[in-house]
Parts: sequence; structure tokens; C-alpha cells
Amino acid sequence: MIELENIRLHLEPKGDRVGNSDLEFTGWVVADRPIAAVWLPEAKSIRLTTGERPDVRRVFPDRIALGFAGKCPADAIGSNGLRLAVQLGEQIVEVEHPVPGALSKPPFVERIAAALQLGCWRLRERFATDSAARFGWVLRRHLLARSLRGGFFQRHHADALLADFASALPEARFLQIGANDGLTGDPLYPLLQRPGTRWRGVLVEPVAHLFAQLSERHGHNPALRLEQAAIAESNGTTLIHRLAVAPSDSLWLDQIPSLDPGLLRQNAEQFGQMDAAIVREEVSCYTVATLLRHHMMNRLDLLVIDAEGMDWRILRQFDLRELEPQLILYEHQHLTAEARGEAHQFLVHFNYGWAETPEGDTLAWRLP
Repeated sequence: MIELENIRLHLEPKGDRVGNSDLEFTGWVVADRPIAAVWLPEAKSIRLTTGERPDVRRVFPDRIALGFAGKCPADAIGSNGLRLAVQLGEQIVEVEHPVPGALSKPPFVERIAAALQLGCWRLRERFATDSAARFGWVLRRHLLARSLRGGFFQRHHADALLADFASALPEARFLQIGANDGLTGDPLYPLLQRPGTRWRGVLVEPVAHLFAQLSERHGHNPALRLEQAAIAESNGTTLIHRLAVAPSDSLWLDQIPSLDPGLLRQNAEQFGQMDAAIVREEVSCYTVATLLRHHMMNRLDLLVIDAEGMDWRILRQFDLRELEPQLILYEHQHLTAEARGEAHQFLVHFNYGWAETPEGDTLAWRLP
């Protein structure tokens, strides 16, 4: 996200740009004044499609939001990224938003061989007799595609793998630690809403008002169990820290509670809230072993952790050899380099491959 002259602009590439192919993208801009237009000054003949973004308005309730989408030819992308122009009344603001570099196109013979291999695996996936075997072929497809990209792995690649995982395992068992309100920034929400998805799982959230929203969203689903607690290294109670927010504040400020007050303050500074008041709530806390025993979970297909800096301290409590989750998703952006390295060694020890996204998440998969 780029902040400049009272506007915030975010651009999201759609898929990968290979060689000299065009860049397809979506994005949004928010401002404190009406937004008259968004366009590409380096490609004036290209028109962007614009429309409302109610999801962005939820994040910035006191701002005006406009979504946009389009396609830009490779020769209109500068060395510093894609230049966009935003008109606010009589004022025009130009912004350069970084975009991923174009991927090298593999040699022709390699592309043909990969296409044949992918086609074969899709057939085997289609006719697999059980969900575990089906996902095995799904995983092979995604790992081959990653190899062809030179190891490049972004959030949309993780989302694509999660979506195919949901198709392959429509009755998956999952555990989500740090479920928040069950919607905002939640990678599982769109999967749980898909027709045919019959997942069973436990969603854990310690903050009272977020847990209330989570209950309102998922409490009617008998296949989902909700737990209001923090996951820590001992059972009992602990303090969780959050910002005191007003209804007009950005929704993002309500999404960063943490057991670590220093990390909360650090995140608040990134949003320009250096002096924001901090609210401390006493919450129940359990170890992973207690949580699993309480919900009688002895096997998992998917483990998701989003615990604002506590992710490694939670992940290392799991016996992955016993639970054998096919996929693990956790947030690494608040971890130290040492903790990230320890988490990687932990995954490799239990026979998992992994990839970090530049957006701050790590996705790990159980190797066949």
C-alpha cells in the first residue's frame, strides 16, 4: 500500500506476468475527498474499470473508496513500478506502485514437458479414489508450477493452493488459532462459504468483541466449534493487549491485538497511532495439548495460525508426526529472523516443505 498526499492506494497483480506479457491487476484507492478518476498516465489509451469497494470502506469507514481494475502493457511499466494517476477534484496525484518483476519464460521443451506432466496429474487427480491421494496430485501440480516460476511464491499462489485443497478435501478437519472476526483478512472464510464444503473444525479467538462477531458469523454451523481463549505455553489466564478504537477508525486497528504489548505498539506506529490508548483484557489461555485434548482432535488436515508474533511459540507445541496436517499456514512477518529459521528447521524435521510470501505468510505442505 502506498500513502501519499492524503490518499492510500493498493494494487494487486492478477496472476503472474511472464516475459513481455501484459500486467493484469485490481486495486483500490481511498481519500478524504471524492475520487473523480483513476488512470494510467503512461498508457493513456488504456481505460480502467472502476467500481465500489464496500470491503475497503469497512477498513476505512471515514474515507471515500474506489476500486479499479485493468491491464497494462509491459512497455508502460517503469523501473519503479506501475504509475497511476488519481484525480481528486481539480488535483491530480501520481503514484508509482511497485509490482513484481516479470518471470522468465522457461525453454520451449521444458514448457511442453511440464504441460504434459500437468495434464497427466490432473487426470490422476480427477480419478483418485480418496481425498488424500487427490490432494497429493494437486500438491504435485502446484509444486511443479512453483518450480517453473523459479520458486516465486506470493499470496495469490497460496490462495490458489488453499482453494484446490478445499476442492480435494471437502470434508477436511481444521484448526484456526487467531480467527479474529471470522471475515476480515481471513483466508478460510471464502472456503467455508463454498457450496459442497463440509469442513469440521475449531476456531480460536481470545478478544471478547471479536469473538462475539466470530460467534455471530459461525455460531450457527454445528460443524464448527468456537473457543474463546489465547494459546500460550501454560494453562490459566493472561493479558491480551489491543488498541482502544472508535467506530470511525480503520478496521485494521481492530485486527492487531497481541500478547506482546511492544509488538502492538510497533504495529500501531505503522498506522500512525503512536499515542493510541491500549486496552488490556484478561483472557483464558491454554496450551496446544490442552486445546487438542478438550476438542478431541487427534488428526488435522489444515492448521492455520495468525497470532501476532506468537506464531512460532504456538507452532512448536504441535506434534506434527501425530497430527499429520496436509497444510500449515502461519504468519511470519512479526517473527525475528532467528525464530523464522527455527520454524523452518522444525518443519523440515517433520518432513514439510515451505515457502514464504512477501506479504508475510508462510505456507507449509506435508511432502508425499
